[in-house]
Amino acid sequence: MLERRNWRHFDFWLIAAILVLTAGGVAMIYSSARNDSEISRTPVDQTITALAGLLLLLLLSLIDYSLFRSFTFLLYGGTLLALALVLVPGLGVAQNGAQRWFRFAGFDVQPAELAKLTLGLAMAGYISSREGKGSYLKTVFWSFVLITPCIGLILAQPNLSSAVIILFMWLAMIFVGGLRNSHAAVMTLTGVVMLLVIVLLHFRVQDLCLRPTPAKDKSSGRVTDCLGIIPEYQISRVQALLNGDQPVSDGSDYQSKNALIALGGGGMTGQGFGQGGQTQGRYLPARHTDFIFSVIGEELGFVGCVVVIGLLLFIIFRTLLAAWKSHDTFGRLLCVSVAAVFFLQTYTNIGMQVQLLPVTGVVLPFVSYGRSNLIAQLVAIGLVESVSMRYKRLQF
Repeated sequence: MLERRNWRHFDFWLIAAILVLTAGGVAMIYSSARNDSEISRTPVDQTITALAGLLLLLLLSLIDYSLFRSFTFLLYGGTLLALALVLVPGLGVAQNGAQRWFRFAGFDVQPAELAKLTLGLAMAGYISSREGKGSYLKTVFWSFVLITPCIGLILAQPNLSSAVIILFMWLAMIFVGGLRNSHAAVMTLTGVVMLLVIVLLHFRVQDLCLRPTPAKDKSSGRVTDCLGIIPEYQISRVQALLNGDQPVSDGSDYQSKNALIALGGGGMTGQGFGQGGQTQGRYLPARHTDFIFSVIGEELGFVGCVVVIGLLLFIIFRTLLAAWKSHDTFGRLLCVSVAAVFFLQTYTNIGMQVQLLPVTGVVLPFVSYGRSNLIAQLVAIGLVESVSMRYKRLQF
């Protein structure tokens, strides 16, 4: 049972920042969805999800996080199974060329979002259980073996951005877990070689598939195309980023161009809530999800953007503070995994809207519309609060 003195260590500042950010996100989703019947319910859905997530946050903070250590591999197995089943036709739901969702009673569940949390728990449990047992490089190797099938299944959806976030989370965890300089050098070299092999294989496969062959498509009479290993739309997005101001023939730069116009149109204080020209004119795609930061920039200006970024950095800081205070490796790694996911999602989402990164499907934590994503984030904060509330146990 949680002792009363533990509540002194409950991080109310962290919860306050999340409440402000989530409420602000609902407001911006409402502004994005105005006069658009297709997404008119998103503010209500996000509010209901936020309330349910906050309740889960409080419940999880009451539970000793160390209890989850016994169930980490059960969570890992469930994650692996869910990622596999979502690819099965008839079980998973396909949208916009990707099969990433389950649908239950009108609620879309994205296993890849939940995997960021469950794999963080599983890796924290595995790495901490190996502490002081043999070479740490073996721990690094086998932990990578564990996440590889999950990353492979996520790439098959396809969902490159979530795969990269999970890989970054793993890197942050093994670094904090005790990575040495020699280990880092070996891993860097291996990573560079693997990346080169993937790129070379992609262009080799693409070259072979695009050569004229007797195999014809009977319906059109033309040679059937093959896109290689890397999906063509991802290559188009990178090309759109590298082309800068030059227009792209396939229109793949449409999203990033309009996002930048919206951000630049806000000036210092913005055009006013619900008054953004790009947003209200529906020129900005995915304005309630991937590109909500551009809505903030257009309607609330530079000041609004700074407030949102400041709150996100504060949340990451408080999460890392909980990791630093943790009395055990499991709690420390768990908090680091949460902070790593929040950091890379924030950096990636904002980076693609200011044309520092190619367009991806990464949402802004606690702000963008996304029910699976918001639930997973609030549950993660509940675990961080559980660590924070119990860090002084060894002093009594």
